[in-house]
This record gives sequence, structure tokens and C-alpha cells, in this order.
Amino acid sequence: MDYLKQFNKLLIDVDYSKSTVQKFSDFLTLTTYSMANAFYRSDKIEEKYLNVAKNYTKAQHDKFSEMFITVIDALETMQDFLGSVFSTNDMGSIYKGQFFTPYHVSKMMAEISAIDLEDKIKNKKILTLSEPCSGSGGMVIAFAQTMREKGYNYQNKLFVEAIDIDDMCFKMTYIQLALLGIPARVIKGNTLSMDFQEVLYTPMFFINGWDGRLDEFLAEKKEKEINVETNVEIDTVETVVAEVEGVITINREQLQLSLFGE
Repeated sequence: MDYLKQFNKLLIDVDYSKSTVQKFSDFLTLTTYSMANAFYRSDKIEEKYLNVAKNYTKAQHDKFSEMFITVIDALETMQDFLGSVFSTNDMGSIYKGQFFTPYHVSKMMAEISAIDLEDKIKNKKILTLSEPCSGSGGMVIAFAQTMREKGYNYQNKLFVEAIDIDDMCFKMTYIQLALLGIPARVIKGNTLSMDFQEVLYTPMFFINGWDGRLDEFLAEKKEKEINVETNVEIDTVETVVAEVEGVITINREQLQLSLFGE
């Protein structure tokens, strides 16, 4: 199945009156906040979703639902799928001059950085990864894939902090890391000036109790007087649902109603 071709066709068909960039941006917004809303209690998140949702008909929301299913299917194979959508539609050439690193290059770089992965992980409960300019999350995905190939469960061992100043990049990173079960703090903001506008934690952060694990991790670092700069303070911009039971499951029959329904 050519998921990229399928997604791009749906992207064209969803609304002929809007530009490709606008439709893709709206898809990212609807998907990000519908996913996050299961773990956050916030009128702001619902408002961000509704401000975009009101611009589309029920039939068009059905198209967005099909696009979301296509992303899920595509990510069965770890890849930077949304980055590929962005690039193949030439959004980089017209949208702030952005161009993303091809995934095979990201994978090669991840394998190089993971040469001594066993030594890095040995005797450590948590491996942290900081991505100051995440783009669509390709480098993070490549590193997580490399960990898995080397026999390590990134969902239990890896915590990621991913930052990007661009709204679309922020949302692409969140969606892909969320669907791949990568525990992460995804931030929209400027890494250089430390000016942050929005923070979302991926579902796996809550499911695997990473708030407590990070507290323990930082306490151990302090106790051992290891002077390591870290940016994993837990201070969400929204009110977090404290208790989450079970695991995330994708019920395809309910996607249309639960994610994009009116």
C-alpha cells in the first residue's frame, strides 16, 4: 500500500477551495488536539479544535478521519511519514523555507550516535534525548527505531524533549511521537531565547507514569551531585489528567465520531 499517495489524494479531495498548506495545517490541528484532549482537561484545547472544525462539513471531517487512519497505518513501519507529506507537497519551498532531513539520513545519524548505546544505557533507568529543532520528529523517530533494533524498549527507557518554533512542526512531532508510543515533552517555542508558548506531553508519558520516574531520576542525580544540565522539569501549561487507566487503543469504527465528528 502506498500510504503517501493515499494520504495526498485525501488531502487534495478534502476541500478544493483551500490550499494544500491550509488543509494540512488544519489536519494537524484537529488531530493534535483531539488526541491530547483524552489526557488534558482544558477548555483551551477544545476551543483550538473547534475553531478549525467549524470550517469543515461532516463529509470533510470524514476525509480527515481517513487521513488519520492512513497515518496510523503508515507508522506501522517506523518512519517520518508526516515529514514526507510536508516535503512531497513542496510545502518547504513556500512555507518559511523549511526542508527536512531525509529519514534514511536521520537513521544513519541515529545509528552512529547509538554505537555506544549499551554503555549509555548500562545501569541507567532513563535515557534522555533532547531535540532543540525537531522539525517533524524524524531524528527522534530514527533514534527510537535504532533503540528497538538493538533490543531496547524505548517506551520504557527513553524520555524525549522535542522543541520547535514552528506551529506545524510542533504538531507533526506531537502526532508522530504520540502514535509511536514515545514518551515525550513536545514544546512550541524558541530554543535559543527559551521563549515557550505551548507544551504537550505524549500519551505514553501518562500511561507509563513518567512524571514520577523523572522526579526519581532528577532526585538521584542531585543526590549523587552529578552536575548535568537537564530540561525535563514537569510544568505543563494545561491541567493534566492525573490518573489514566489502561492503554491507548485505536477503535477505527469510532474514529469518525471521537476524533473528527461534530
